[in-house]
Amino acid sequence: MPGGGRAAMTQAEDLLLLESAPLAWRLAPGLCRKDPASGESCAWVHGFWQYLRLLGLASTPGLHVNFFSDALTSLAGGRSAPRVLISGAADYSMLARVLGAYRARGLRPEITVVDRCETPLMLNRWFAERAGAEITTRLCDIFDFSEPRPYDVVCTHSFLSEFPRDRWPRLVGKWRELLRPGGAAITINRVRPGSGPAPAQFTPEQADAFRAAVLEKAPTLPRAAGADPGLLAQAAETYAARRRTWPVQSREHLVALFENAGFGIESLSLGAVASGMPAGISGPTTPGSADYARIIAIGQ
Repeated sequence: MPGGGRAAMTQAEDLLLLESAPLAWRLAPGLCRKDPASGESCAWVHGFWQYLRLLGLASTPGLHVNFFSDALTSLAGGRSAPRVLISGAADYSMLARVLGAYRARGLRPEITVVDRCETPLMLNRWFAERAGAEITTRLCDIFDFSEPRPYDVVCTHSFLSEFPRDRWPRLVGKWRELLRPGGAAITINRVRPGSGPAPAQFTPEQADAFRAAVLEKAPTLPRAAGADPGLLAQAAETYAARRRTWPVQSREHLVALFENAGFGIESLSLGAVASGMPAGISGPTTPGSADYARIIAIGQ
């Protein structure tokens, strides 16, 4: 898998899901970060996420492959080894976007993946080894991360929504701090017009439909995925009960957020994605018919 561009990387990524899904399911309970107060870990997300991808029930960077590929290659700036920071990662999907985009141009990026949980970092190293790539992973909260050499690009997917809104200015400011002057933040985030300050969560009806979809689709997975429909349905029930996101309200909200942090907006577009999501399935992290903001912001 070392060669090839974005199409080859996407194909390889899809094939490796059959291996990474049972791998994450098995290792997440031991690797995932435990909350110091409650003792609970995030294994209910990271152990299940690869199966959600296999079932077509997760919103991932792969749904925006053209945006990320075009943005990354257009911002290479003549550098043979662009320095790229992946800020937060559920798995290796963003890494695949970065590698595919730059390899299509014969470039070898220097990539750092930062996350406060070891499970997605393990998956990124696992994927990088199979892709013939060298990466650096840092087990660290992005707010505490520091690096003496600035990055050319920070890229992420739906990471803003992992935090309450009062933390967004600090997060975007951190991205600006880690970038060189003229460096770019490339990200995508779901937009829910009119949403209030409370986090979005599955309604009881959405949770029931989500669990039913997992139970119905799980038996169709290849045997190599090692999927037990009953256990996956239980995981879906837990996921729907716990998952929370803080969606962006509007395009104007994003513009103000980035400009106040010292960025200029290079481009910002809104649009839905063709996800193949089963009818009647919606809720946090499911693509459905939601609009997504695609942002390229340049550090001033």
